[in-house]
Amino acid sequence: MSDDASVASSASSTEHETQLTRQSKFKVLALVDGIMIEPVTSHGDDDDGDGGSHFSGTDDDDDEYTASALIERLAIGDEDAVMQQQPSFQPGAPGQHSRCTRSSYGPYVGSMDELEDRIGPDVDGGLIFTLKILPNNYNSMGEKKLKFLQPKDYDPQSQTPKPRRKMPFPVTVDDFYGSLTRIGEPVDVVGEELMDDLWDRDGRQCANSTHNTNSDEIESRPPRWVFTGVINGWPGLPMPLEVLTIQTRDPSFLGRRKGFTTSWNRDKEGRVEGKSPSLCCKSASEEKGLQVKAKLRAPQWSAHGWSRSSPGFIFWVEGQRVGAVNPPLVVTYGTNLKSHFRCPEEDDPQITRVHMINHRYATGGTKVESQKDKLTYHGIVLLEWDHAKYCSVVETGFLNGLGGYRCKSNWYVDRDALETNLYAAFPPEMIMPWKDTMSEIRVHDVPYPDLDSFLGFMKKHSGHEGRFVGTNVSFSHAVRLTYRSRRNIVTYLLNYIRRDRTYSEMKRNCQTFAADLCGFLAGKRDVRPYHPVNQIQYTTQKHKFLYESSEYR
Repeated sequence: MSDDASVASSASSTEHETQLTRQSKFKVLALVDGIMIEPVTSHGDDDDGDGGSHFSGTDDDDDEYTASALIERLAIGDEDAVMQQQPSFQPGAPGQHSRCTRSSYGPYVGSMDELEDRIGPDVDGGLIFTLKILPNNYNSMGEKKLKFLQPKDYDPQSQTPKPRRKMPFPVTVDDFYGSLTRIGEPVDVVGEELMDDLWDRDGRQCANSTHNTNSDEIESRPPRWVFTGVINGWPGLPMPLEVLTIQTRDPSFLGRRKGFTTSWNRDKEGRVEGKSPSLCCKSASEEKGLQVKAKLRAPQWSAHGWSRSSPGFIFWVEGQRVGAVNPPLVVTYGTNLKSHFRCPEEDDPQITRVHMINHRYATGGTKVESQKDKLTYHGIVLLEWDHAKYCSVVETGFLNGLGGYRCKSNWYVDRDALETNLYAAFPPEMIMPWKDTMSEIRVHDVPYPDLDSFLGFMKKHSGHEGRFVGTNVSFSHAVRLTYRSRRNIVTYLLNYIRRDRTYSEMKRNCQTFAADLCGFLAGKRDVRPYHPVNQIQYTTQKHKFLYESSEYR
């Protein structure tokens, strides 16, 4: 494509881009895998006295994390600067919209059968979340003397914790224990049924009795305590959450050195002794002045997708087209993509070329690049289609990396707007904290017909005051795969992410994914990650695109 043609093809989007940029006064924060994130902070031994570390997306709030632990993170700001810009838009009931940051607590009022169906079988595998249980009077001394909560996590106007904090999420005693519901049978009932089962197996009861004598079914009936509601304004946290443990710690120096001790465990106090969490632990914060945290487990399906009905951590953003001005966006995720893209074969677009593009992250102009920063590259795959109406950016990153940070994507011109079109389009179930040990695949349609025009967009946003630094194209080739329609591509990506959902700095990240996808689509054996650091432990995983993931366990 000539330079003149490239300029002409991108001219239609320039006016729109300029218009949206004028509306933006949003401070650049940090970038991970092409999306906006907040800075990394760590408090090791938790000397701030709030009950845990302050690193986003972690399951264990006592682990220590540092910025050097993540190869694709650059911190350029602070979280409060973002939260002050949080839109006031609060539509409908809590949890019903991606932009709603309200919480919801209280007793469960629905059907118990429905609740048991939603929590699913009592098996390991669901995502784990942690809560910080605050005393009801945690703010009685004012915002400068908060109990177990940092001032930066407190909103003095509403006199409540700020919404969408990092784990462990802050919840007051009354809100937490008032939102618990017991499902299953009380311990004394379970004991009686076990005795009846022994009596029946001893041959002293009629063989055709209608009484339940299946020991496996009885084993599944012991009590379970589950939490329902919307925690800390995160609408995507998969409900209900089963309480696994509640731990306490003395906030003194010696107490912090000793660490947390388990005050309630669902297997011991819950199932053997039949005690509820509130009976054992409700007074720990209020009367004993202890720091309290709870560990909760989501339903098993939560480890496989954003909903039970559509597994697969992949989403596709549609709507952007060449010449379209501020178009509405549509976000579809998981296996629903297969039916969403179903159409007659002749109407299904085909990919024609595949490119691997790499870039470093901009520092915002206020930070000098470190040696590590200069080694940190994000790799993406650009797909060209036969209709030339748009290209598609395919990348992988931390699970919920986009939904957890107000959907600020580098690939759209309104990234720095107070509220992006993508944020409004995101389903609420995809808005939850990111997890840096798991991955998701993101596909964004972008309004550029080919590689040259897309590189023009990246060039416009280049430099440390922009978005991209050191942009280069390390691989370009015609797509030689026989079946290469949009629906075929969705199937390949679903197979890949459902076979392996992990994320690793060295072995499974954005660059290794880009190498796998480019080599697979182009039919090339020698495609490798861009940077030599990522080539050290790289082993191609191209075969994972081909095979039906549900056939592997």
